[in-house]
Amino acid sequence: MTDIADLINEIGNLDSSVKAFALLSKEQKLQFLEKLKTLRTDSAGNFLTTIYPLEHEKTVQKAIKTLLFRLKTAGVKVSEPHIQGEPVLKKVEEAREHRGLMSNYDADGTRVSVVALQVKRNTYILIHAILHFSKGIIEMANAQVDREGLKGVFGEYLKDGRKPFVVVEISPRYASLLIEEASAYSGTYADQVKEFKIFSARLGGEIQKPGDIYRLEAPDSVPPLPFDRVMTNDIFQPFVLSWDTMEDDKKQFADIGGSSIVLPPYMVEEKRQTFLSALLDRDALKSQAPRIKRLLEDYAYLFHRLGEFGAFKGMIQILHDPQGPFKVLSFLAQKTLEKKEDRQSGLIVSPYEQVRS
Repeated sequence: MTDIADLINEIGNLDSSVKAFALLSKEQKLQFLEKLKTLRTDSAGNFLTTIYPLEHEKTVQKAIKTLLFRLKTAGVKVSEPHIQGEPVLKKVEEAREHRGLMSNYDADGTRVSVVALQVKRNTYILIHAILHFSKGIIEMANAQVDREGLKGVFGEYLKDGRKPFVVVEISPRYASLLIEEASAYSGTYADQVKEFKIFSARLGGEIQKPGDIYRLEAPDSVPPLPFDRVMTNDIFQPFVLSWDTMEDDKKQFADIGGSSIVLPPYMVEEKRQTFLSALLDRDALKSQAPRIKRLLEDYAYLFHRLGEFGAFKGMIQILHDPQGPFKVLSFLAQKTLEKKEDRQSGLIVSPYEQVRS
């Protein structure tokens, strides 16, 4: 941020300082503007009037206007900020092509998130991360590819993403958010992600954060699917919830009703539901509810990108229910307790391997 202040005071560096400011996060912009209070120059006034029409965050706009007022009262001549025509910075940003991918979870609880950053006309940095549901990032790598290489990698991912494993193209900003969240959770790859976040702040896409998913549009003619229909969709099929005492709990669950006293089916089911309720009260499972909510938001996005609008609407209904994540947690826990050991392990074969070196 000190570099921007230096650029502002250098004649002819207005464009550079404006572009540098645009790369900052909202918090960083506010911090920088706070430091700019001491600057009482024409260059500062030109800088503020230029960035104002390019800024969309209301709190940042307010801070800019406050600084402009201070400059006026200090006797610095400044022109009124106004928006006219298409912002130059927006045109510059739109010229860059950034892309993102996301998959669902496989039987090992892993999925992929891929971000492609265009750094030059025919040069992209491809960031590939394998994320684990409960462990965060377990692998992260990057490679430089040209346009044809990027087209080939994305083409292979999207071609091979068939249910129950699916890969969809998503907002590049959201793909980067998944990586950042996983790193924060696991505490791994922190340095790489910190470096990556410098660029990710300027990534575009309709979906920037989980809250944006709730506002995605879907045809009015398509009704939301009920809970059971949503949860038995193929993209949930590979995912298996796990916890520390899972194997012992599966054995106890299987033994219910298996005693020498033959119990009627309804009593067996009652005992199993009682066992499940007690299990869900344990911290090992209860603590997973926030991660389950994020899984549901990501899967709602997957449904929307797949064009499965009934499932998307049903998932949004589940998310709007305060008990929704716990209902899903119960459903997945029971699925795990009843599941036989016949699942196949392994993430989708990664076409990214062809560009790793």
